[in-house]
Amino acid sequence: MKRLVAGILAASLLTSAAGALGHDPEHVGAPVSITEQSQNAVIAASSAAHPAVMTVLLNGMQVKPVGYNINGNNYYKLRDIAQLLSGSTAQFGVDWSRETRTIQLVPGTSYTPVGGELGAIPTKKSTAKASTERVEIDHQDANLTAYNVDGNNYFKLVDLGSALGFSVEYEAKTRTVVMTTPETPQTPEEETPEENQSDENDPSNSQPMVDLEPSIPTPQTPDTPEIPTPPPATALDGVLKIWIDPGHGGSDSGNGADATMAFDDYWGVHHAINTKIHEKDFNLAVSLMLQEMLEEAGVEVRMTRTEDVTVTPSERKKLFSTEGQGYDMIFSVHHNGASSPKPNGAELLIQIAYENGGAGREFGELLKAEYIGMGKSWRRFVFAHSNTDHSKDYYFVLRSAQEANTLAFISEFCFMNNPEDQQWILSTDLLRDQAKAQYNAIMKYFETHPY
Repeated sequence: MKRLVAGILAASLLTSAAGALGHDPEHVGAPVSITEQSQNAVIAASSAAHPAVMTVLLNGMQVKPVGYNINGNNYYKLRDIAQLLSGSTAQFGVDWSRETRTIQLVPGTSYTPVGGELGAIPTKKSTAKASTERVEIDHQDANLTAYNVDGNNYFKLVDLGSALGFSVEYEAKTRTVVMTTPETPQTPEEETPEENQSDENDPSNSQPMVDLEPSIPTPQTPDTPEIPTPPPATALDGVLKIWIDPGHGGSDSGNGADATMAFDDYWGVHHAINTKIHEKDFNLAVSLMLQEMLEEAGVEVRMTRTEDVTVTPSERKKLFSTEGQGYDMIFSVHHNGASSPKPNGAELLIQIAYENGGAGREFGELLKAEYIGMGKSWRRFVFAHSNTDHSKDYYFVLRSAQEANTLAFISEFCFMNNPEDQQWILSTDLLRDQAKAQYNAIMKYFETHPY
């Protein structure tokens, strides 16, 4: 549809920062590095608390605990986390003694709500004060950093996870925190068999293409953020125009992994097992197939690139924010990566203007159905807000298209470093199936939307 308006948690994943933030060059304006912070730094008596804007998943489902970014780290409301984990293998009770000013955490106990849990997500900054309460776990002192905001205590998720037995991971590319509870309860008397223990901290499983993000610079969240509402379509000309963007390219390889099997690529080149594979190549192959299908159907197609050349983020941003307004949709083809081989499934990044419904969500449902129909596992839709302006998209492709009043999407079809997911890109036939699913969704969408 013409000129549609396009539209946490760093949680200090390490209690002391451990190096530079992984920077995806597809994100113009994203921070490249962060200042290392000491675990033993003195906590200020009071600090600005900005609403946390990270996406949080619990066992694959999105949850919305109240959180604040304080001094560059994200802290979440203790009772919200206890409520979310209640009934899980990592559940814990929360008691508070007024006399001794002690917070008592009781692992393995169902949480008893006191009212006010999982309330509205804040939109305005507040003031955080260093908590003066003692914290105990099973009556043993626990060294957990906490802040008090408006009478409630806020903790780092990674600290709670380490102390209470659930894992916390960060996916830098989508700025998502993943909380995972154990499949079976952990008890002192019954240890988990070695073959079932998590190997997420094994250096041999680490992936260099995406780093864990220990903290996020304090976002300057506006006091009253407004999400733009897409206007009615204008300047309809009856010619369907799609801009396909094969992500990365040239010196920018995108995500990478080692091939789990020998394969012949789209161009007929044979690759042995354990060959290093690069996202940019699969993005281009799928995009060329999609271009061919659309053009055969009479669609006017523009390609950001048709070969392995570098297109800088600045060049893409300029193109999409200006020339993008002449197109009915910008569709960016990508393949995902993570810091561990566990995440899998297809994701679609959608402009935040459609977070509560509308054209973006409608297309998303069509593409989701196509991916599932071809047998691909589905993970989620992603709506990511800018750190510095909550009314704008975090991803520059979507943000630039928003400036051009153009509908835009980023497809992350699979996780390249997940062995099962990787099988979907090591076959030209399956790459073609991916392109066909994208083609079907685009054509079905414009059957009911003017262009």
